[in-house]
Amino acid sequence: MLRRISLVLTSVAVLFVGTSPSALASPTTETRHQHKVVETFVDRLPVCGGAGPRYTITTTANAVEHVTEFTDGRVHFTFTSTGRFVAEPLNNANAPSYSGKFTIWAGFNQNKKTANGTFTFNIRGTGSDGSTFKVHFVDHFNERPDGTVNQFFRCH
Repeated sequence: MLRRISLVLTSVAVLFVGTSPSALASPTTETRHQHKVVETFVDRLPVCGGAGPRYTITTTANAVEHVTEFTDGRVHFTFTSTGRFVAEPLNNANAPSYSGKFTIWAGFNQNKKTANGTFTFNIRGTGSDGSTFKVHFVDHFNERPDGTVNQFFRCH
């Protein structure tokens, strides 16, 4: 689930990095809300440093996306999604099913000299066997004026 979300947000960030100031019109702001969005996919439950069995995961979430583009080339983007999930074991009848809550946040900023972005993913769930899990991911990058990039990822 994290890989899929991170890929989408990274793609959005790359799209904005490639936008030249001359391609931008007057400053524009767009905000989009989505309510009760349901998605079903197969993935592993998010864990730090390992991989567990595959699950069919269904999420129901609300989201807001906000983009502001300035005529001087600056871009500001934020995205938040929060909701609930249900995860059923795909091929292991002995594995517990899980349900819980998650929140995803991403932010991206760019000007003529630098760009930076941060992605967070928080999830907590309870298994049908009474087990629980809680994970927090942070992924950040910043591109300096000299073109070098600093990036880090943390999971706990």
